[in-house]
Amino acid sequence: MALTNDDKTEIRELVSRYNKAIDTGDADNWAATFTPDGEFVGIVGTFKGHDELRSFAADYATNPEMADFAAAQHWVTNIVVDGDGDDATAFSHLMMVKPDGEQGSIILVGHYDDTLRRLDGNWRFARRVVNAAAYPGNTGG
Repeated sequence: MALTNDDKTEIRELVSRYNKAIDTGDADNWAATFTPDGEFVGIVGTFKGHDELRSFAADYATNPEMADFAAAQHWVTNIVVDGDGDDATAFSHLMMVKPDGEQGSIILVGHYDDTLRRLDGNWRFARRVVNAAAYPGNTGG
């Protein structure tokens, strides 16, 4: 059965909850956007399962080495959702903007590739992969 408009709306709101949680340092709610065995593949590593995910998000908010990222906001757009039944995929563009004086500066540009699963009636990320095209320290394409 094809995804309904309600499914697609819930998945888009999941993306928003993910962004709000990581941008406000809410490690518990960020980890809760994933399935219990969910996996996040980012530019700083791979984290699997709620314990590792929660630990990463808490470290992200407090680790001085990630201060530029923790001070930034995720801007996600062009979300395309496909799937059927209780499985879906999504693609979205990602930009991270950090406050910089009276304006902001873009510190990361890329996209997400998501695998999603519906559990107990709610959509969650089974796997979320960050594909960064440009960020500080990126030495290649």
